Amino acid sequence: MSSSAFTRRSLIAGAGGTAALVATGGLAGCSSGSSGSGSGDSGENTATLPTYVPYTGLTPDLPGTEQGVDPAWRTFPSDNPKSVEDIPGHGETLTGMANIYYAVPPGPDSNTYWAGLNDRLGVDFQLQMVGNADYPQKFPTVIAGNELPDLLQVPNGSPPPVPNMPQLLEKRFANLSEHLSGDAVKEYPNLANIPTRHWLSTVYNSGIYGIPIPRGAIGNYHFIRQDLFEKAGVSPEPKSYDEFVDATRALTDPKQRRWAFSLVNQPRQLLGRMNGEPNIWAEDGGKLTHVYETDAYAQTVTDLIAMWKSGVMHPDSFNTATPFKQLFNAGTVAINAADGYPGWVQYQLDNASNPDFKLGLMPVYTREGGELAAWNLGSGFFSTTLLKKQDDPERIKLALRVLNWLAAPFGTEEYKYRLFGQEGVDHTVDAGGNPVLTKTGAANTVIPIRYLADSPYNVYVPGRPQDADVQHEYQSREVPTGIQNPVTGLYSNTASSKNATADKAFNDGVNDVIQERRPFSELKTLVSTWKNSVGDAMRTEYQDALQKAGTTTATS
Repeated sequence: MSSSAFTRRSLIAGAGGTAALVATGGLAGCSSGSSGSGSGDSGENTATLPTYVPYTGLTPDLPGTEQGVDPAWRTFPSDNPKSVEDIPGHGETLTGMANIYYAVPPGPDSNTYWAGLNDRLGVDFQLQMVGNADYPQKFPTVIAGNELPDLLQVPNGSPPPVPNMPQLLEKRFANLSEHLSGDAVKEYPNLANIPTRHWLSTVYNSGIYGIPIPRGAIGNYHFIRQDLFEKAGVSPEPKSYDEFVDATRALTDPKQRRWAFSLVNQPRQLLGRMNGEPNIWAEDGGKLTHVYETDAYAQTVTDLIAMWKSGVMHPDSFNTATPFKQLFNAGTVAINAADGYPGWVQYQLDNASNPDFKLGLMPVYTREGGELAAWNLGSGFFSTTLLKKQDDPERIKLALRVLNWLAAPFGTEEYKYRLFGQEGVDHTVDAGGNPVLTKTGAANTVIPIRYLADSPYNVYVPGRPQDADVQHEYQSREVPTGIQNPVTGLYSNTASSKNATADKAFNDGVNDVIQERRPFSELKTLVSTWKNSVGDAMRTEYQDALQKAGTTTATS
């Protein structure tokens, strides 16, 4: 954690107190308007983050914490209060573009859910939906055109994979500071309900650009097939490296087509935590060290060599196209250690007809055992939604009112419609009061408005009240041990424009080392090549940003 959360006192003053900032590392995102790298300010950042005003209209069964444990609900609230009193629009047309992970649903003329959404928003919402795989290519095409949509999702990533982001924002998108800084955000209560840590990624050029799509501090879960652990007679909580290795071997039986892992990144995540790797970057006195440069990473590679030789990894573990979710559901693999936490709900749905299926979450201990290993906290956001510049300031206010409606808190009337649509058409209600999507609803409600605005995550699994307790208990154990990536919320142009290619080349080389196609001694060469290609440049840009942000820890 940073020993001096902010030098930019205006950020603290506008954050509704320092607790939420310090609890997540106290970083503010900004980038250089002149160089396009590092911090976005030529001088002191004067942006004031939105005041955090948590929604109190409903009380969860299990409360969240300032550290980032998500609130949890055993059943859907029976009372669904309105969070937005007035319809946001008055018949205007509003355009947007976002990514979609499903088949594109019918338009509002043949989709009662979309038509109902338009009625509730008071706008003709015209939304362009682009497949997730194609979105990174579509985004620059749209940017290069003459007609920007009113609302535009930035491709997800931390930092976003958008070169020269500060210059782009200043030229084509609205600085929302006057509408959202400090107490001004109270005009949009559901946006004020988004905790401070999620806004850090929106600060560029001394201003607030965009609305964050919040994600939980937990980031990933270490999913396990607990039924397979029990069948193999091993503990779902191995408390040292040796116990962990023994468990992976007990779970593996190639003759039965069963392995511990389906992708190399799964044991790599677990071993990295056991070995004490930093969360991508480590910072000390303003100096940054990347995980690739550490002895802990070299130890992880050594462990992976031994693990690959032992046969506990699926033969296609180095193929990124390996269908890891399907293999996990089928019981072909027992550990899925690097999947997003919202996957819990989908895994339960996918295996509802399997009476033997038992989903679990595995804690990770330090290599020698005795205590939990540090958890790598997530970035806190999925992506951001930009608002294009408008000649009429009322258009900005309209867009913010619509986004405020879409960000309605869990359990509210607006939230229930946004996720489940109209009762009797898009969903039914089970005996426990939980909304259940119909076939029509499952097809109609996938409009990707959740990638334009969303509320903070709440743990809830329809019809499975016990799952709230399991997930909340796991988060309550892991999140307090968490370490933040110190550059979260900061912008590096090198990271955005060059690192994907360089990182792939590095990891391809490391995978060859793990499979003993190349000697272990070449790991140093791979690290050196990566540093010369992008690593040192990213370090310089991030260190400059950290210096301007005043968020460095004191040297010991």
